[in-house]
Amino acid sequence: MALAYPVNSDGQTPATPADIQMAAAAPATEDATADRVEKEREQRTQEVIREMETASTHRPQAKPPAPATAPVLTAAQTVKPAPVVKPAAATPATPAAPAPAPVADNSAQLRFEQERRAMDEDRRKMAQQLEAMTQMLAKLQQENVAAAAAAKAKEQAAAAPEPMAPKEPMTYANRKALVIGNDLYAHVPKLNNAGADANAMAKSLEAVGYKVFKHLNLTEKQFKQAVRDFRQNLTGGDEVLFFYAGHGVQLGNANYLLPIDVQGDQEDQVKDDAILLQKVLDDLEEKKTKFALAVIDACRDNPFKSKGRAIGGRGLAPTSAATGQMIMFSAGSGQQALDRLGDNDKEKNGLFTRIFVKEMVKPGLSVDRVLRNVRNEVVRLARSVGHEQTPALYDQAIGEFYFKQ
Repeated sequence: MALAYPVNSDGQTPATPADIQMAAAAPATEDATADRVEKEREQRTQEVIREMETASTHRPQAKPPAPATAPVLTAAQTVKPAPVVKPAAATPATPAAPAPAPVADNSAQLRFEQERRAMDEDRRKMAQQLEAMTQMLAKLQQENVAAAAAAKAKEQAAAAPEPMAPKEPMTYANRKALVIGNDLYAHVPKLNNAGADANAMAKSLEAVGYKVFKHLNLTEKQFKQAVRDFRQNLTGGDEVLFFYAGHGVQLGNANYLLPIDVQGDQEDQVKDDAILLQKVLDDLEEKKTKFALAVIDACRDNPFKSKGRAIGGRGLAPTSAATGQMIMFSAGSGQQALDRLGDNDKEKNGLFTRIFVKEMVKPGLSVDRVLRNVRNEVVRLARSVGHEQTPALYDQAIGEFYFKQ
């Protein structure tokens, strides 16, 4: 049995109720597809924003990026709504094709990488600055320690008493000494210690306050001039010392001190060329000196014994001192003064002088006590080598006198 469908006047088959229902449902399908695409786009936008917020939360030092706007989809990325399929007479409507997934914009990722690299660079620079500051701090600490040590040393130096500078020997205006040493003789045997003895005596006298006039190796003319000059420097009340080291000889009852150019062919010639000791002592007495001490280290072998006829003898003759004077010879009458105590004696001074300069600088000893100490020590040391040497002392001093008090 055939079914008959009514036909419109235009020749088309009239729509059936099913066709009318499908046609009515088509606009609803198109609207649903558009809503779905819009929701997916909004969802993707919110995901991108959350990702950026999450990155910003983990990077507190970086400036948070500006909120991302909804990605603009290109024409190719835009999901077009499915076209409305008009109903056909015999073919049912085709369902809309699913929309392609939107492609995410990578600009946010690029910004994230740039910010990460910037933060790494900041951290590197901060590490370098921290290292530089650490080194600077260590240097400052060292400087502070050094400064504190220097300040402490300065305080200690300021608190400590300043070392006293060695005092210059004090020279007393009324203390004067004439010191002569002769050892480089031209025509008689030379001596070994006379010059050194004179130097040692001059130094010790200066240490106890004497103004010293020292001369070495004087000829006859120089010797006599030195005595005259010294006498001119004396005034009444002076304390005076005369020291001679060199050759001396006894002629008759007088003692003579020999200059380095003495000839010694005849006794009268020696008397004319030599310096009479008593003349020197008389000059001191004429000046009204308060105290005068003559120390004569000249008691050695007779320098003329090798001549055809011996002139003089060994040692010096006994003498007498004037009032206010003391005289000391390094050895007694007829004795020889020792220059040294044997071959192993390396002292540069003769026995008598080396002891004298040590005793005279001892404080609190009177002059007469010093001279007696010298005599006792010389006797003791000379006897230790089997030799007799007793310094002769002639004392007419009045009062107590001291080399060093």
